[in-house]
Amino acid sequence: MLPLASMQVFLQALLMLASAAVQSQSQSKTKGETSYNPPKEFVTSMADRMELLLLDRQLISNLVQYAEELQKKVDVLRRFAKAMRIPLKGAKGREEEYLSNPLHSFPLIRHMHEDWRHLEKFMRQPVGQDQINFLKNKATKFPSVEETEDATEAIYRIIRTYDVGPGDLVHGIIEGVHYNSSISVIDCFSLGKLLFHWGEYGRAAQFLAYSLDLVRPEHYSVLHVLGLTSSEVFMLLARCFVELDQEADARTTLMGHPDLAEHSKRLLNFYTSTRHVPVSEEMKPILDEEFNQICRSSHQNKPSRLHCRYNATTTPFLRLAPLRMEELSLDPYIVVYHNVLSDAEIAKVERVAEPLLKSIGVGEMDNSKKSKVRTALGAWIPDENMHISGWPVIQRIVRRIHDMTGLIIKRGQVVQLIKYGYGGHYDTHFDYLNDSLPITQALGDRMATVLFYLNDVKHGGSTVFPVLQLKVPSERGKVLVWYNMHGETHDLDSRTLHGSCPVIDGAKTVLSCWIHEWDQMFIQPTYHPGNRSFIT
Repeated sequence: MLPLASMQVFLQALLMLASAAVQSQSQSKTKGETSYNPPKEFVTSMADRMELLLLDRQLISNLVQYAEELQKKVDVLRRFAKAMRIPLKGAKGREEEYLSNPLHSFPLIRHMHEDWRHLEKFMRQPVGQDQINFLKNKATKFPSVEETEDATEAIYRIIRTYDVGPGDLVHGIIEGVHYNSSISVIDCFSLGKLLFHWGEYGRAAQFLAYSLDLVRPEHYSVLHVLGLTSSEVFMLLARCFVELDQEADARTTLMGHPDLAEHSKRLLNFYTSTRHVPVSEEMKPILDEEFNQICRSSHQNKPSRLHCRYNATTTPFLRLAPLRMEELSLDPYIVVYHNVLSDAEIAKVERVAEPLLKSIGVGEMDNSKKSKVRTALGAWIPDENMHISGWPVIQRIVRRIHDMTGLIIKRGQVVQLIKYGYGGHYDTHFDYLNDSLPITQALGDRMATVLFYLNDVKHGGSTVFPVLQLKVPSERGKVLVWYNMHGETHDLDSRTLHGSCPVIDGAKTVLSCWIHEWDQMFIQPTYHPGNRSFIT
């Protein structure tokens, strides 16, 4: 078995190499190297997370090989020590008699002069250099600080939206669903640090307390190598209590750690006089409690008298192949169509769009900037770089949008494929732009939205309309259609405020299409009476 000290040496080397790799990446960006590697999207991309998982398996295998190399050296040293003890045992208690024998004295002198020198050289020989080099090379693929922060924020959104307590999270329970997983001491501590940084001291204290409960004496040495000491957790927990004006609890916390007890008074004075300044609200995710309530599984849409029926009247084609339609709201107009796309069509769309996916922000045709408002990957299709086999299926989708809505869809209409990973979400927003972008001057505002759901989401990921108290689960083959404007006046309808709940299990893939007003001028005349008014 590998000695604990050797394991610590390797783990320390891992941390130093990872840090050096991240620093090297940062320096390379600063120097403006000509080579370009597309950034990884570990939070939003399942493929990138799969690559990270495979890398972790390789590193664990590499660690085992390193341990085996160390073990071989340890075995040689132990055999040497065992062999050298044999003559010493024979000399014990009769040293003078033992040394008077020349066959004992000569080997002792030669051994002391030669063997220990050779042993010193053997001890200095590097062990597992191939494994260390392997780790050093692979460290460039580790997630960056920013990517790790994104991952922490993603789990934070799940915690807040679905009201997951630290106890449930530690045991892998989210909304009553038991996942065969749990988080570690360091995971819990990282969440506590994030919450403290954001000024959520009560929640931070809960996670820090749980991280202390998870620490076991047999873990101390490994946690220390990984950069976590129990004193660090105790001090941050005490700071949380100070920020909550619970100085007695802070003092008790500090007194509970043997290395901090004698310094507790000085630490308390420092925490009290130097209050923590949380990050600005703009830096934190926006989590509206009303939106969160509707996202949770406990929310059920109010019963209505609206029906499900077959739509055979919107276009002549529907007389031959009517679509099953479910009315969710008549004012504003929101309906769901079922089984609009076949499995083959969905697979084709995903296949041609997958190579084009990249991080998207917010706004018309914006697919270049990360945003806290929306965490997802996206691609506009059709695209000149898209495989030619995708054009026919996109054209069929556009025709079906016309069949469902009866609206005019231009030949060059583009749609956006959006993919949400774990914790992926879209804050509440309106689809209409209200002349906020130049494109509305050319095309008019977004009159209607058509949203295709391309897969089932096991847990989370619903589309929510908070004003209407309406939740629409993400289910494969479903198409959600709604109008963002009043049909007669084209007033903007603020009741269409909506958002996408964070994904818990799996991924959510949708196809969005926005229909602009000016394209409909011959079937639905539009006008701008100066200032567009809102319906609330």
